[in-house]
Amino acid sequence: MADDASSGEEPLLVSDDHGAWDDVELAADAAASTTVQQLIAQDPDHVIQYIAKRGVVKLGEFKVQDALVLAALDGNPFVTMGRSKREIDYERDWAAHLAAAARRQGKGDTGWSRQVTVEAFVVNIKDAAAPDVQGLVNPLLHRYNAGGCHYSVFGLPAVQAVLQFKWDTFAGKWVRFEFACFLTWLVAFSAFMLIFQDEDISLSLPELLATPSGIATVACEAVSLAAMVPFVVIELGSLSAYLGGWMTLWNALDVITYALQVAIVVLHLGRMSLASGWLSVLVAFQCVLLWFRLNYFSRVFGGSNSFSIIESMQRVVVDIRMYLLYLLLMMWGFACAFCVLFRRDQEHEQFNNVGHAMLTMFTYALGGVDLDIMLGSSNPEASLVLSLLYQFAMGTVLMSLLTGVMAQSMYKATAHEDLKRLLSRAQAVDELESTIPAFIERLMPSNYPAYVHVLRIDPLAMDGEVGGDALWHQQAAASGQAGVPLGAERAHSGGGGDGTGVQALLREVAGLRAQVQSLTDLLHTAVPSLPSSPVGSAMR
Repeated sequence: MADDASSGEEPLLVSDDHGAWDDVELAADAAASTTVQQLIAQDPDHVIQYIAKRGVVKLGEFKVQDALVLAALDGNPFVTMGRSKREIDYERDWAAHLAAAARRQGKGDTGWSRQVTVEAFVVNIKDAAAPDVQGLVNPLLHRYNAGGCHYSVFGLPAVQAVLQFKWDTFAGKWVRFEFACFLTWLVAFSAFMLIFQDEDISLSLPELLATPSGIATVACEAVSLAAMVPFVVIELGSLSAYLGGWMTLWNALDVITYALQVAIVVLHLGRMSLASGWLSVLVAFQCVLLWFRLNYFSRVFGGSNSFSIIESMQRVVVDIRMYLLYLLLMMWGFACAFCVLFRRDQEHEQFNNVGHAMLTMFTYALGGVDLDIMLGSSNPEASLVLSLLYQFAMGTVLMSLLTGVMAQSMYKATAHEDLKRLLSRAQAVDELESTIPAFIERLMPSNYPAYVHVLRIDPLAMDGEVGGDALWHQQAAASGQAGVPLGAERAHSGGGGDGTGVQALLREVAGLRAQVQSLTDLLHTAVPSLPSSPVGSAMR
C-alpha cells in the first residue's frame, strides 16, 4: 500500500478544512456533470484536479431552525441524501429530509433554537456513489494502493460527501455488525483459552464431551468459527477485487488469525499433538493477534484524538529502520566480544554461545549490566571495562537517542489522523461493496443514487467560539478593570477608551521586548561570539 507520500504526478491536495467547501462553483455556472469512468477516459491526467475543483457545486442557501439541522448532523460536519437529479428544489427537499431525521432521532434539547443559514451542495459527478469501479471510492483506492495519489484525496469535499452518504446509508450498520461479530469471536476464544488451561489432554474427544468443561470448550470453538465466517467472506471478496494490491499489513494479520483459528480447532478436536505443546503455542499467538486486531475498528470508529496503533507502529519502524539496524549491529558486536571473553567460563549460560549473548545484550540494554557475572569471570578487568562501555554507549546514549527519534517519528506517523480515518472508512466501505453480490446491489437502489446532495451550516452563521482567556480579557475591558467602574462605560466611551487600549497594547509590547532581551542576554552569556541583538540595540 502507498505510504504517506505520493508517488504519482497528481499534486497533494489536502482539503480537510472548511475552505474547500467555500471555494466551490455555483451550480448555475458549473459544467454538466460526468461519471467517473467518463472522466477517466476523457482526461486521465487531471482526474483529481477535477474532483478537487469541480467535484462539488453549490446549489444555494436558505434558512432553517438550527434544532433540526443539529439533530440531523449528529456531530458530523454535514448531512447527505441521495437523489436521481442534480437540480432539485433543495429548500423543500432538505426541509422534508431534516424533519424526517428529527422524527427518527427524537427531539433533542438544544437550549434554544434560532434560524441559521445552511448551504446546499451536490456532488457534480454522476453515479459517484455507485459500487465498485463504477463509483468514485473504488478507483481512488486502486490508485492509492498503486502509489498514484496521496491519502489526502479522501479529504476532498466530493469524496467526503460520498463516504459520509455510504456510511450513513448502509456501511456504518454493517461495520457495527462486524464489530459485534468480532467481539463475539474474541469473548468465545478467550473463554476457550481459560477453560483449556485445566483440560486433561489424555482424554479422547468422546471422553472430553462427557465432561462439562469439554462441552464448554467445544461450544466456544464452534461460536468462534461461526463469528469468524463473515470476516472470511469479506476477505475473499476483497481478494477477488484487488488481487495484487490486496496484500497489506491488516490483510496479512487477518489471514494469520483465520489460519490459526482453524488450526486450533483441528488440533483440539482431532486430539493431535496435544502433548507436544504446539496447541498451547498456537493459542497463545492467537490470543495476542486477536487483541491486536481489535485496534482495526478504532481506525473507523475512533474520535479525533485516537489513532491506529498497529499502523502507527508500522510507520515508525519503517521510518527509523536504519537506526534500528545500527543498534542491532552494535549489540551483535558486543555479543561476540562477550562471547569471546567468557570462552573459559561456560558455566555462565548468558555467554556460552553467540545466541545467548545476543539475548543478554537485549536484556542489558533495557535493564542494566549484571556486574556480579562480570566480576566472577576469568577476565574480570576486561569484562568490567567492556560492560561499562556497553552500558554507556547503549544504555545511556543510543537508547536515549532512540527514544527521541521514535518520538519524532511517532509525531509524524499520527499527523493528519482525520484524513487517515477517512481512508480507513473508504477501505471498509469498498470491502463491503466488493463482497455484496451485484444482484443484491440492484435490489437496493436507494444505496446507490445518481447524485449525492450535501447540506451544511454556514460557518459564519454559527456562534463564535469563546475561549477562556479571551472571555476574561473581554470581561475585564467591559467592566473597566483599569480604574473604570462597572456601569461607567458610557462616560468613557469616547477617545479615552481607545487611548486606554493603545496604552495596554504598548505595555504588552514593552513586556515582550524585555523578555526577548533577557533571553538574548542569557544566550550571549553562554555563547559570547553571537552577534548583538537588534532588539537590544533598539532598546538601548
